[in-house]
Amino acid sequence: MESFKSGEAVGNAAAINVELGWIPDRVEVYDATNGDIFTVGFCNRLVIPFSGGGTNEIAAGNIITGATSGATAIVAAVLLYSGTWAGADAAGFFVCERDDIEGTFGSENVVGEEAGATDDATVTVQVEHGYNSDTEIAAAATTAAILAYVGAAGSNAKGFTIGSGVAVEAALLRWCAWRNDR
Repeated sequence: MESFKSGEAVGNAAAINVELGWIPDRVEVYDATNGDIFTVGFCNRLVIPFSGGGTNEIAAGNIITGATSGATAIVAAVLLYSGTWAGADAAGFFVCERDDIEGTFGSENVVGEEAGATDDATVTVQVEHGYNSDTEIAAAATTAAILAYVGAAGSNAKGFTIGSGVAVEAALLRWCAWRNDR
């Protein structure tokens, strides 16, 4: 079964949260005022870049918690591209499913499930899993992206965020969101 919603928003040059009650797999936003930018975002997985912190290894199935934000996520996969946990210089990406995230991670330290841990990795949330089509197709910068919106911890205000670079001041934005309910 597939869920689908569409709607409109007015750009305000700031990020716009669109609450659907669910996080979509794919979102398309079209600048109907200028007719020149079409943005696509893939929100079904949050990919969080990380760099070294502590020596406690974080693995698939572990819960990570933001030391500042308190956000939590179950790690579906760890994509390690350099370093080691033992050397406290591991770097790569945590992949988390949309429904296993509570709250919003910022650029902060995260801890795994090891008791007493204070810095198991340092994360920088990036959301450019999509593209903008203008006169050319290019990877979207963070502010020109569409990302999953998980709402406040414990809320059901899930949906997506239209980045401030897409939410052009006073522009009519038309959006469509799809989710393949597994």
